[in-house]
Amino acid sequence: MQARVTVLTPTTFTGASEEIQMRFFDKWRAPRAAVAVAGGLAIGAASLTAVAPAAQADDPIGGCAVSGAAANSVIGVPVQLSVQDCGGYGSVTVTYNQGSASQVLSIYPGPGDTGLANWTPNGMGVANFKLGNAIYSTTTVVATPTTTTISAPNTAKIGTATQITATVQSTSPSQWNPPGQVVFKDSNGATLSTNGLTPGPGTGQSYAYYWWTPQSPGDYIVQATYVPSNSSATPSTSSQDLIEATASGGNISISAPPTMTLGQSVTMSATVVPKTVQGTVGFTANGNPISAAIPIVNGVATFTWTPNIAGQVTLGASYTTNAGGSGSTSEVVTIANAPAQQDAITLIQPGWGPWAPNGTYTLGNGSNFAFQASSLSRAPVTLSETGPCQVSGLTINVPTGSGVCNLQASTNGGNGYAPVTTGYAINLIPGIQTADVSAPPSGRYKVGRVLVLESPGQMDTNAGQNIRWKIKKKGRSNCKLLYPDNGSVTLRIQKKGECTVIGSAPGVAGQWQPFKTARKYRGR
Repeated sequence: MQARVTVLTPTTFTGASEEIQMRFFDKWRAPRAAVAVAGGLAIGAASLTAVAPAAQADDPIGGCAVSGAAANSVIGVPVQLSVQDCGGYGSVTVTYNQGSASQVLSIYPGPGDTGLANWTPNGMGVANFKLGNAIYSTTTVVATPTTTTISAPNTAKIGTATQITATVQSTSPSQWNPPGQVVFKDSNGATLSTNGLTPGPGTGQSYAYYWWTPQSPGDYIVQATYVPSNSSATPSTSSQDLIEATASGGNISISAPPTMTLGQSVTMSATVVPKTVQGTVGFTANGNPISAAIPIVNGVATFTWTPNIAGQVTLGASYTTNAGGSGSTSEVVTIANAPAQQDAITLIQPGWGPWAPNGTYTLGNGSNFAFQASSLSRAPVTLSETGPCQVSGLTINVPTGSGVCNLQASTNGGNGYAPVTTGYAINLIPGIQTADVSAPPSGRYKVGRVLVLESPGQMDTNAGQNIRWKIKKKGRSNCKLLYPDNGSVTLRIQKKGECTVIGSAPGVAGQWQPFKTARKYRGR
């Protein structure tokens, strides 16, 4: 008998043996069309489920599938996809409906005939999983939840800048570094500072810090609120953090006249925080006890002392609480032998002139100023400081930041003059933000050239602020910003013509001026 040849369609298969059917469904070996030889066999009928119309062009024999993603996937949370790659494409393409760049996922061997692909969502909205040009499944990518925490010391020194850090963490196991800003507020909800977030150092977290300088003793409350820059993360607010400002920066501070006279009584006190502490304070002079244990009342212990030694004396105060806590502090005072004519200090800022005692002056941040000083007693003049500034000899270093530097000029007297200390207040001017960017200089570049604006290891500005890049509206069609996975920022010269790209970082109220840099490129 002459053999009969039947050509089968993708959805029906008539007259095939079990072995031939198995070979037909093998996605790695099956040909695009199947031919069966029926030589005197009883031909039965079997049907296959047709693939979706959108997939038929790339899946003519059926069997392609991409699964494993939940109905709602979270941005930054890794997902392992199960792939039936009937066409042997070797990769899955993920596209998003909100304009973010597509992802290409490599398929690697899995159990049996199933391949696996690792996917970490990096775009929002509906994600489409494609083999070739056909979509085989979709999922919705939603924002990652966040938590915000605040870290600050329990106590802060009056007049000294104290760092307060806010950390924004995307909910584990998300690897997404939340973008945006942190707003620091006080107990009344008033904004203290708004700071841009920096990615890291931990996985799925970003951080920002704020330098705060207390001006008077007391209890202060700070809270941080995360404000996302886009819909990829949800906002969150930290719990309130209590900071106690004291003269010493510790739990106990001593208050005594800086200058005393032998045999003349003075009253000094020690302040302990919190005010609810119950216990006692003991006072010392040069390490020797000069008082009994004095009860702490509303956070203060007071003692009246008649100095019986002269010269430079170290006064100390230590406390012990009823619960077993303890702490101490000290300060140096001058005790004169007998009343004398008070010394006088002349402090001169070159280029400006003499400073008046107890005057208020303004100095630029990040600068050094060398003073000239003299006294009536001809004794050396020494400078000291209790704020964020630093003093070396007669030179004062003004840091970047905000606050007030409390400068003191002192002499030990002599030649018939009593020691004297004169104070000056220095207000700080906001510093200038700088950054060492990678962007090449303005000029002409070939069309298609990709310029690195910010390298993967690029540091933030010297104020810790992120740099944001944009192209001015006029010329946007000539250039395009790119954001590779390595963390850099690049610019592609699209076509002939000019474009201006601008990098900027926000200022920090009272601490830093805004940062801005610009480059002008022309394609050729």
